Parts: sequence; structure tokens; C-alpha cells
Amino acid sequence: MSIDDSCEFLFSEGGPYWHLCTPGEFQSVIFKEREDYVFGMNLVAWCVAHYEGAIKIYTFQLMSNHFHFVLSGDYSIVYEFFALLKKRLSRYLASKNSDTDIKKLDCNFFEVKDLQYIRTVIAYVNRNGYLVDRDSTPYNYQWGANRFFFAPAIEYETRKYLSTVSKRKLGAIFSTHDIQFPETYYFTGNYVSPASYCSITAAEQLYRNAHDYFHFVSRRVESFSDIAKELGDYVAYTDEEIYAAAVTISMGNYKMKSPKLLGVSEKMQLAKELKYKYNASIKQMRRILGMDERLLNELFPVPAGFKTSK
Repeated sequence: MSIDDSCEFLFSEGGPYWHLCTPGEFQSVIFKEREDYVFGMNLVAWCVAHYEGAIKIYTFQLMSNHFHFVLSGDYSIVYEFFALLKKRLSRYLASKNSDTDIKKLDCNFFEVKDLQYIRTVIAYVNRNGYLVDRDSTPYNYQWGANRFFFAPAIEYETRKYLSTVSKRKLGAIFSTHDIQFPETYYFTGNYVSPASYCSITAAEQLYRNAHDYFHFVSRRVESFSDIAKELGDYVAYTDEEIYAAAVTISMGNYKMKSPKLLGVSEKMQLAKELKYKYNASIKQMRRILGMDERLLNELFPVPAGFKTSK
């Protein structure tokens, strides 16, 4: 059996698979400080334990005002998982007298029906945090499962198993008396390690190898753009990623490898594609296309009071 056949077989043995995400465009900030994120990470672990055996989490990421999960299980159970997560999170925010209202927070479900798509969406989720946190990479963002992928060093991380912690302390950490956890759950730092409850190995086995995963995380720009459109999500790309997309478009449309050598009209068409398909900023297009910033501002006028990105 080839590697691809093995991956296809493993994919077909699981499921149904889902990309669960909440819209962030109109949602106020949920996780405002570190302790909120810590609670959120522990809450995810608690909710997964609550549905032990009924769902599998392959990866997830908590963002300041939304979150993403790639998971499998019956639709009704997966929705119950989200409802429980939202209920407990709402209770936590109320206990802090937070002005954040998540009563109207709802989730979108996208069924993942093929191997290529689940590879892409796992990578999409795992790089979500680093795009907005300039101090992070897809391999060290703290608030998700991304840093555990193809990372053998996790075998040496400090582990404190929940079974060794007093019930009183667990009750305080999770803000509940319901503290039944599998024996495999352990803390690393001050939250339950996703490696102790997420199906990381199963997710890794959907890729050919670590190189294949790295390729998806670092190079699948067009695929991420397609997912973002499907979600109505905003995604920012690095200069390197925008440049790679610009070269691909330039070669395909104008047979020119260097976008900077294009004529003005060609650059304007290319700028429109970079702006509307890849969310390229004015400054990125100026750097990559060598266009005059005044021309770009005329092409893409910025509403009053709106700050442009770098």
C-alpha cells in the first residue's frame, strides 16, 4: 500500500469530519487577557472529556474573538459540544463581570469530505493564530494544538497528571464540581495539554510525512484563500506568501516572472487580484509590485478613520 493509499484508508475509517468555527467579524473580544485564554484551554479539555469517545478533536485554535475546531463525530453530538462550550464560557465571562456578550455567538459547520480538504483545513487552523500574533509562528502559538504537530520534543515536556491534583484545586481550576477526567489528561504549565486529549497522531497520519505537513502550512496560499472565502473569514498573508501568489499570477497571465517588470495596467490588474483574493495591504502591494502608493490609494480608497495594515 502506498503512502497516499494509507492516508486515504485512514481518512475513510474515521469521520464524519467537521470544521467548526465561529464568526469573528462582529463578535467583541472574548479572550482579553492571559487568564481568559488559560480558562478557555482548560474549558476545551473539560468539554472533550465530557464527550469522551463520542468526538475526536484533531486540532483547534482559540483566537481573541472566535475559535476553530477540526473534529469528527455525529453532527448532533458535535453541536452539543459547541453548545456546552458556549454555555460554560458565558458563565465564566459573567463571573468576571465582563462586558463581552456571547449569547448570539453561533457556529458554522463545514463537513470535510475528502483527504485533501482535511489536510488543508488542519493547516489553515494551525496557522490561524500566527497571522495575527506577530510574536508567534504556526509552531509555537500557545492557544491551540498546533505546536504539538510533528514535534517529538513534546515527549519531554513537564507533565502533571490531573489524577494527582486534589479535587478542591481541580474544582477551582475548572469552575465546576464535575471533574471526571480520563487518566491520560495532564497539565503542561497552567492548562491541560492538548496532546493529552487531541488526536494529534491520527491527524499527522493524514499527511504523507512531516515535509508534506510543512508544505501545507507554508505554501498552500490559494487553498487557504478558498477556505477563507467559504467561511467569510479575513486572513492576512505574509510578504513572502503574497509575493509567491504575485509571481504565480504574473507568470500565468503575462508570462513574466518578476511582477515589478509588468506595465502599469498589468500591475493594476494584478493588484486587484492580490487585494480581493489574498487581502494584500497597500504597503504589501507597494513593496511587491513596486507601484506608487498614491496610485494604490486611488485604486483602493480607504474609508475615513480606518487604519491600513503594514
